[in-house]
Amino acid sequence: MKRTILVAAALIAPALCVSPALAQKESKQGDGKVGAYEPPFPTKMTWVLSSINGKPGAAEATLFIDETLRGSGNAGCNTWSATLYPIRGKKLAMGPVAMTKKACPAPLMAFERAYLSVLATGPSWDLAGSTLTVKSKAGTLVFNRGL
Repeated sequence: MKRTILVAAALIAPALCVSPALAQKESKQGDGKVGAYEPPFPTKMTWVLSSINGKPGAAEATLFIDETLRGSGNAGCNTWSATLYPIRGKKLAMGPVAMTKKACPAPLMAFERAYLSVLATGPSWDLAGSTLTVKSKAGTLVFNRGL
């Protein structure tokens, strides 16, 4: 009996160990039904900001999410790093941000705050070709795929 339970547990265990990136493949619609395939967030790619709220960025800002779901990049003046989970519904959840402490001119610091506030306020994302759009109540970031 114990042997049967151990064998069953060994067979079920891999199914329970699904990573967060893979867990987003199915989405639920408002009526609770499972919807169409939802593509995973494009990890291991560098994204370069092309516009913020419809205007060109005041500085070069980047976004990178590695295979361990650690987000990092340049926010215009300082570099940043945080856990950045792609979750169901094509949303991003950001943990506490670690950041360098360089002081830059006031307009650049304002750009940096605006950039990071979009990422920190539970944005949604959409990928069309080589363009990544990240939207939240704090604004819209449009990225192009970097090299």
